[in-house]
Amino acid sequence: MLHPVLERDRRATVSYLAGAAQRLAGLLPQLEVDADIEVLHRFRVELRRIRTALKALGQFLPVADVAELADECRWLAGRSGGLRDIDVFLQRLADYAHLPDTDPAVTTLRRALNRMRYRERRALLSSCRSLRAHRLVERLQSFAGLTPHIPGWPARAVNRGALRHALGSMLKHGRAIDDSSEPLQLHDLRKRCKRLRYLLEMHAPDGDEPEIVAAIRRMRKLQNVLGDYQDFATHAQLLQAVLQYPGATGDAALCQLIEALTQELQRQAAAARARFAVRFRQFSSGKHHRRLRALIAGDPGLQRPLVGTDGYCHAYVSGKRIELPVGKLVCVGRNYAAHAQELGNPVPETPLLFIKPPSAAVDFAPFIRVPAARGSVHHELEIAVLIGRELCAATPGQVRAAIAGIGLAIDLTLRDVQDGLKAQSHPWEMAKGFDASCPISVFLPLDPACDLANLELKLAVNGRRRQFGNSAQMLTPIIDLICYASAQFSLWPGDVVLTGTPKGVGPLVPGDRISADLTGLLRVRSQIVG
Repeated sequence: MLHPVLERDRRATVSYLAGAAQRLAGLLPQLEVDADIEVLHRFRVELRRIRTALKALGQFLPVADVAELADECRWLAGRSGGLRDIDVFLQRLADYAHLPDTDPAVTTLRRALNRMRYRERRALLSSCRSLRAHRLVERLQSFAGLTPHIPGWPARAVNRGALRHALGSMLKHGRAIDDSSEPLQLHDLRKRCKRLRYLLEMHAPDGDEPEIVAAIRRMRKLQNVLGDYQDFATHAQLLQAVLQYPGATGDAALCQLIEALTQELQRQAAAARARFAVRFRQFSSGKHHRRLRALIAGDPGLQRPLVGTDGYCHAYVSGKRIELPVGKLVCVGRNYAAHAQELGNPVPETPLLFIKPPSAAVDFAPFIRVPAARGSVHHELEIAVLIGRELCAATPGQVRAAIAGIGLAIDLTLRDVQDGLKAQSHPWEMAKGFDASCPISVFLPLDPACDLANLELKLAVNGRRRQFGNSAQMLTPIIDLICYASAQFSLWPGDVVLTGTPKGVGPLVPGDRISADLTGLLRVRSQIVG
C-alpha cells in the first residue's frame, strides 16, 4: 500500500504539472491573435510553474530528461520576456509621464516602443510556431499519464522537502539584503519568492490548507513589490534603448521626456525598495510564519525506515494501513528441499538466514520493477509473515500471538550475481538486498483457526504456472522458523519474515504478467517493468 501522505503529495504534483501543461497548450492559439497583456502573463506563469516543479522535484519524478525539459521551458519563457517588458511599460506610460497621449514627445516614444514591440512579438510567435516548441508542449502534456503508483517515485514526501528548502533559501537571501545591496540581489530574491509561491500552490491546489493559502497571499504582496522594483529598472533600460534609434537624440522634446521619466522611475524604485523591507518583515516574522514552518515540516511517519521503496507501507487486504514501520526483511534460504535440489544446493541442517534491508520492500502491485541490466532476475515466491510485537528468543505461543498478518512476497534475486558471489564464498547481499528487491502484498489478519502448516502458495507467469508449494513441505515450519530467528536476533514490530520458496523459480523480464495466490484467500496480480 502507498502511504496516504505520499499519495496525496504525488497526486498534487501530477495535477499541478498536468494542469499547467494543459493551460499552456490552450494559451498558444490566443497568443497568435495578439491578445492582451494578461494572456502573455499567464503564458509565462505556466511555464515558470512547470519549470519550478521540474527543478525542485526533477530528480525524484518518474520522467525522462527532466533537466532538459526544464531548460526548454526556460528557453520558451525567455523568448517572451522582451515583449512582456514593453507591454507593461506601454500600459504604465501615462502614469509615469503625467502627460496626455496627444503630447508629441509621448507619441514619438510610443511609436518607438511599438516598433520594438513588433520585433519582439514576431520573435515570440516564430518560437511558438517552431517544431521545438510543439515538441515541448507534447512532452509536457504527457504528465497527464503519470499516476502515484508508477515505479520510480521517492520514498518520502519530496514536496514538503522542496518547500522547506525553498522557504529556507528565500529567507536566508532576504535577510541578507540591506540598503547597500545591489539590484541584482533583489532580482534573485524575487525569483526565489516565485519558486516558493509556486511550490506552495502545488502543495495546496484546492485551497484546503488555510495557512498555506494565507502564505500565498503574503508571498504575492512581497513578490509584487519586488516585481515593481525590477520593472522600474527594466523600463529605464528601455528608455535608453529608445535613444539609440536614428534621430532620437536630435529630438529635444523626446530627450527631455526620457530624462524626466528616468528620474520618475528612479524615485519609484526607491519607494518600492522601502516597501520591500516592510513586506519582508511581515512575511518572515510573526505567528503566520511559524505556522507555515510547522505545516511544511513534514510528517514524522514518513521518515525512513517507516516506509519502503516507492512509499510502500504495510496494509491489510481491506486497504487499511497497518500502523507499523517497515523494518528488516528476514529471509530463509533452502527451506523447501525441492528448491535446494533444483539449484544444485545442499539441504541445510539448520535454517539459512539472511536479511534484506527496509529499502527492499516495495508494493507487489500494480508494477514490479526489475533491474534487467544486471543480469537474470529470478522470482522466488514466499509466504510473508508480518511481526506485530517484539520477539526475542520467543516461544511458539509468543510467536503466534505476535503475528500481525500473513501475505505473499517475492524474493527477487539477481541470479547471475548470486552465482558469482557463491563461487567466491562471498555473502549474497548484493544479489538479494537491492532496492525494491522484495515486492510484498497486502496482509491477511491471522485467523485463530488458520493452520500455518497447511498453506498453499502458487505463482503463474503469463498465465502458466511456475511455482506451487505448501507450507507442509517446509523443512522448518513457520512458527519454528520465527522462533529460531528470534533466538539469533530480536524481531521488532514491522519486521517481515519470508519463509522460503518452493521449486519452480525462474527469470522475469519486462512485459511479463504475474499472478500469485495464497490458499485461495489472497490473490495478487502485477506486471513486470524495466
